[in-house]
Amino acid sequence: MTMLPEPVTIRFEDERDVAEARDIASGIASAIGFDNVDCAEVALAVSEIAGNAVKFAGKGAMTTGLPRNRKGLEIIVQDNGQGIRNIKKSMEEKCSSVVGSLGVGLNAAQRAMDELVIRSRPGQGTTVIMKKYLPIPEEEIEYGIISLNDERYPVNGDAWVIKEFEGDKALLAVIDGAGNGFTANKVANFVKDIIEQNYKSALTTIATRCHKRMRKRFDVSKVRNCVMSLLLLKPRSLGYLGVGDIYSCVMGVPQKIDLQNQRGVVGDIRLPELKVRRHRCGRNIIIIMCSDGINPRFTGDDLPLDQNAQRIANYIMEKYHRQYGDATVLVAKRKR
Repeated sequence: MTMLPEPVTIRFEDERDVAEARDIASGIASAIGFDNVDCAEVALAVSEIAGNAVKFAGKGAMTTGLPRNRKGLEIIVQDNGQGIRNIKKSMEEKCSSVVGSLGVGLNAAQRAMDELVIRSRPGQGTTVIMKKYLPIPEEEIEYGIISLNDERYPVNGDAWVIKEFEGDKALLAVIDGAGNGFTANKVANFVKDIIEQNYKSALTTIATRCHKRMRKRFDVSKVRNCVMSLLLLKPRSLGYLGVGDIYSCVMGVPQKIDLQNQRGVVGDIRLPELKVRRHRCGRNIIIIMCSDGINPRFTGDDLPLDQNAQRIANYIMEKYHRQYGDATVLVAKRKR
């Protein structure tokens, strides 16, 4: 990644200046290491936000730099206009029929960037802080995933999530809808959607939201709901929260760690008191997460840990898949 020597500030007063700011931001994004799609999204966000500044405040300024962890691009657009009286309402005006509505631009920029924060007071101008993060390089971390349905049923009752964010974090999840078949599939994918919508939240918050929304959505007298594991991987540590019969472990820290789960079922009458277990870990670790269709009686000596993550996942599925049941193996191999 090419590091910016210092922040770059561009002032704009008309559409031509906005176009220049857009092109500069896109060029900086490319130099940092973003691909063409990401650069186009950066250009769109700057065009919308800087365009709003000119339209509603007459002029403004854009400053580009690196976020605190230096894993992407931060763009700050400021103006000295009348400010936004109701930021929430402005964001909700994306469906407004008013041509040039402020909400349209804000929502387009929000969708294009990973983070967008608005600070504004009536009569004191507006500051919009936008961030886009680079993906974690494959040289640092790679994933392997294999998920198979029980051959007696046409659909899979397991689901999984891998969501990278902020350039150096990853949320991993394995979800096992209780039972098999269409009901388990529906439950697992319902929970998957909730996790994907809340992946930046605390692990306890994610699990609690899954529990509460499942209680509202499904009849617990007819649906047994699910068990699941959530793992937040950070540069020097990991946090783990598991509920029910899900197996997870970490190898290479320097010895194997079996991550502990709590008894219970997500979406059942009562969710157990949730506790996140935290572990310090550096590089050269391998995380393995399995649903109960996998027999977890493997050790590091049993597995081809020198191979890539997908081959490790495939090997576990081949050697340790139980005779019946949906089975999922998720492997994350952090190399450096």
